[in-house]
Amino acid sequence: MKQRILLLILLLCTSTLVAEIAPHEYRNMQLGSPEHLQLKVLSVSKSYNLFSGNTKVKANAEVLLVTRSNSNLAVGDRITIKYTHNKTRKHWAGPRPIPILRKKAETDAFLAFDAEQNCYVPSARGASFEPLIREY
Repeated sequence: MKQRILLLILLLCTSTLVAEIAPHEYRNMQLGSPEHLQLKVLSVSKSYNLFSGNTKVKANAEVLLVTRSNSNLAVGDRITIKYTHNKTRKHWAGPRPIPILRKKAETDAFLAFDAEQNCYVPSARGASFEPLIREY
């Protein structure tokens, strides 16, 4: 009996940890992002982890437009972006994964500078490389 209760509690706790995020929360993350840029992706390298199914991504990009920049980026600057694309599991709910950038693509980017890695990282989770989500 105690094992069943513990299992039920565990299932309830983990199901809330992988729930989808509401669109207005993604918008709030975008609005709170230190960097809002328009980028042209120059190169992308990927490293796939066989066991987790996740992909580490490293992209180099050129800044085409600066809407907001706490790190004083300017048009023409080249930056490095690093992040992990988490593979979504079939039939599981959860936050949308950060998409894998493609070479030559032009995209909006909501980023933050990571001084420890000396690169930029996505700051709006799965909405980091989308246009600003409209308010409804």
